[in-house]
Amino acid sequence: MRLVRRHRLGALAVVLAGIAAVLVLFAADTRAWQSAVRRDDMRFRALPNHPALWKPSTILPGDPASAALGTSDTLAWRTALQSFWSTRVGANPEAQEDLPRLRATAQLKLLRLMSKGKTAQERSGAANLLGVLVIATPVSAGSQMAQLQVIRQSIDYFQQAIALDPGNVAAKQNLELLLRATRPGKGPLGKDAHAGFGFGRGHGETVVGNGY
Repeated sequence: MRLVRRHRLGALAVVLAGIAAVLVLFAADTRAWQSAVRRDDMRFRALPNHPALWKPSTILPGDPASAALGTSDTLAWRTALQSFWSTRVGANPEAQEDLPRLRATAQLKLLRLMSKGKTAQERSGAANLLGVLVIATPVSAGSQMAQLQVIRQSIDYFQQAIALDPGNVAAKQNLELLLRATRPGKGPLGKDAHAGFGFGRGHGETVVGNGY
């Protein structure tokens, strides 16, 4: 009887030691995610197309720390923003995609984020970047109908961004710029006008998603 009791206590000690080890590794993976998000948010400003952004090295199989932290929402905004940036520089060093495919990928991610983003700020930011993406897409100079369609779609996205988050200064600035550039007598948007959207301070190209 005493021997059985010792075996049970020994087995319990092994189980508890295993649980303790898993908890230690879980805590390490959690810290890895927290550090990676903070570090790579800064790296993104200098190296926006870096392929290893927001991809921490974790230990436990299945990465339970990621599920516990809810990283899917955090990464959704950041990867959408990275895809948008790729359309501006015209290259994806990891996939070597052409520009039309990059635009299509960015648009799909931003549309998904606009409808399913966790916060109004994220949904508004996605709508603003969609407006920039649309107005920056080249259109034949001889197709006035296509140009008008692009302008209307961009205006709609900027207005949706403002409705979702009235404090979105970038969307307000972009909408004002577009309306000013297309008022009667201004003529079609030129290359310089297209380039003015989405760049510089206040135009929605900083990381605003959830951190930890």
